[in-house]
Amino acid sequence: MPLSERRARILALIVDDFVGSAQPVGSQSLVERHQLGLSSATVRNEMAALEDEGMITHPHTSAGRIPSHRGYRYYVSSLMPERNLTQQEQFTILHQFHQVSRDLEEWVGLAASVLANHMHNVALVTQPRLIEVRLKHLQLVELLENRALLVAVTNDSGVHQRTIDFSVPVHQEQLSRLAARLNAEFGGKAVAEFPARDGSEPLSQVEASVIAALTDLLLKEQAAQVDAPIVEGVREMLRQPEFGQSDRMLDTLDAVEERKLREAIPADAISQPGVAVVIGDENREGPYQDMSFVLARYGPPGGAGGIVGLLGPTRMQYGDAVAHVRYVSGVLTELIREFYGETD
Repeated sequence: MPLSERRARILALIVDDFVGSAQPVGSQSLVERHQLGLSSATVRNEMAALEDEGMITHPHTSAGRIPSHRGYRYYVSSLMPERNLTQQEQFTILHQFHQVSRDLEEWVGLAASVLANHMHNVALVTQPRLIEVRLKHLQLVELLENRALLVAVTNDSGVHQRTIDFSVPVHQEQLSRLAARLNAEFGGKAVAEFPARDGSEPLSQVEASVIAALTDLLLKEQAAQVDAPIVEGVREMLRQPEFGQSDRMLDTLDAVEERKLREAIPADAISQPGVAVVIGDENREGPYQDMSFVLARYGPPGGAGGIVGLLGPTRMQYGDAVAHVRYVSGVLTELIREFYGETD
């Protein structure tokens, strides 16, 4: 349910103030700092309502409030102002890329360095690869009355299998018709290109289960194609107050190890165009649940490409992070086009 205009404004101010100060935010400080034209008691009541709705939380050692993971998600999805890099910021970044040789590895390393230096968080960039996992065709084979085998062949000649259980009986004739229809719709496509369902014709449980299994299978295969990322900015991120405790620092150092990061990158988040923000408990278990990813794919559609992004505490400058990742992704895409001689 959307927040009221007043509560949304108060939530946005709490997020902005906490991100800037790393200190819990109280009602009196909000009134004084932002001249809200409201009494402290009114703001306290609105903050209590936001806490009841799970948008903010109350640290034990402070009278102030901090955003919850849900609050950050609402802020990013509904309240965050659109931020684009200024012409000077763009020029500074572009100038750095023009100073290096026409070498893919140098571009990737520089992209990670640029993001880490600008955002003071961990930057991760993978090397570009030519393989984009696409479905060639699929088959569905009846195993039991309510179980089938999904066999998917991909454009890299890989053959992948997945067992699917259904809540209703399904026989081979029905499975064969469904496979033919899905091949016509999805054949030759990557997950990001799968036709969107508008909801006007609800899927049967069988079809929904097959599409979900196929999507998960292709996403995992795509994730397996990702190299361990180049990582920069660990020292910068560890200077932030969230990582002052020794045990938190050790967990974080373990989390940013290149090969563990490769497995932690949420492949489904970057299956669509644009910049994805994955916040806190939306991530896999472990230290990543106290951190956020800001990620994008780079590279022309169907060509060589990789992943570029940031990893940091949930107390992140999300607007700046999205703007920087979007711009650096665009720069890398154009460089890849030039490198391979591709044009639109």
